Amino acid sequence: MKKRTLLTITALMILFSTTLLPLKIVATINPYYLIVREIVGQEGQVDLLIGPGQNPHIFSPKISDVRKLNEADLVIANGLDLESFLESYLEDLAAQGKHVLYMGNQLPDDFLVSEDEIGEANTDLHHFNPHIWLDPVILSDYLIPVIVEKLSNIDPANSVLYKVNAEKLISELHDFDEKASSYLERFRGSIVIVAHPSFTYFFRRYGIELEPVLEGVGDEPSIGEIKELVDFVREKDVIGIFAEYQHSKRAIDILKSETAVGHGELDSLGLSMESIIELLQWNLDEMMRVFDGK
Repeated sequence: MKKRTLLTITALMILFSTTLLPLKIVATINPYYLIVREIVGQEGQVDLLIGPGQNPHIFSPKISDVRKLNEADLVIANGLDLESFLESYLEDLAAQGKHVLYMGNQLPDDFLVSEDEIGEANTDLHHFNPHIWLDPVILSDYLIPVIVEKLSNIDPANSVLYKVNAEKLISELHDFDEKASSYLERFRGSIVIVAHPSFTYFFRRYGIELEPVLEGVGDEPSIGEIKELVDFVREKDVIGIFAEYQHSKRAIDILKSETAVGHGELDSLGLSMESIIELLQWNLDEMMRVFDGK
């Protein structure tokens, strides 16, 4: 009897301690790390896999990264071929029954932008522009609700907390969208030159056309292509030229020196940001500085 009682108590203690363990969540890139950390608060351990100063397109995991993925209760990845070097690891986790949430799979195809031809839809997922997190409406209406649903399914005890925190974040995103829309309305139909098409979804949201210098990863435009871009800037209604922290600035520096258009630098991943709102607002402030000629 004593032995059975001891075994029962031990089992209950193990069960009790297990339920008290916080969720372990791994976000592949910083924007989702910022979002999930705000939603779970103190009820989960959120880790970042790819630092905001690293390029996720070429990130290759170390043994410690693979261990972190294996120990996670939930992995949140962008998908759409952004984390190409992680694909096999994430597929293995999913095959083992682990929770892997691809944010790019949460959007209808007609919301996605082809990298072959900016603004045109494409049914090949490997050619979609992956930078969906920079559109505040996509975040508020599609991605965050899916994250909350997944967290609540895994950890129903804290579902109310997740929902409340998410509603606050969604409200802040709606406020940001109204502010951005109000300011950028007068630039609708204008063109911006960018180092890389990271802000495709953001500028599409507010009716601004985007002309990227670098279409792929690690490529560099030729002298002839840069000359064509210089002529393009001089002839078209270009309102700003933007470098980006994670990409080469060589071509952008030439454009800045050869034209009179205002210039700045955008950050798609958030080098030192504490929240997704801060990341979006920082970039909007930089756009406002450039567009207003400051």
